Amino acid sequence: MRLHNLKQLIVSILISITLLPFISCADEPVKIKLMVISTVEGFNGYYIVNGETPVPFEATEDAYGIALFEKEIKDVDYLEVSATTEDGATSIEIKVYKDNKKVKSSQKTIEDPYDSYTLNFEYSSEEEGEESSE
Repeated sequence: MRLHNLKQLIVSILISITLLPFISCADEPVKIKLMVISTVEGFNGYYIVNGETPVPFEATEDAYGIALFEKEIKDVDYLEVSATTEDGATSIEIKVYKDNKKVKSSQKTIEDPYDSYTLNFEYSSEEEGEESSE
């Protein structure tokens, strides 16, 4: 009888160990990375996650003349982004990454860099894999 109980215990432990990764993955929220990039000058804007309150952002500039904003966001079903360049910028791009892969982007080369330009962008978790240039 002891041998039978020991077998049951071992089988129960093995099943628990096998199912544990699946249970923990199901509870983990989906994360995306939002990235906004502009050349030469900075930008400012906002993003809205799932229709909630708009969150303002500004670019940080690096030593190579690229303005950048990036943010990791959890539980995104729908995302709206609006980014406006400062005078002097020559391009702006908005990208969304999921699991370190680009799933959607939009880009604009600015013909007259002395005018600011606003790029609007929408992302839905159901429409991954779309890219556009304006």
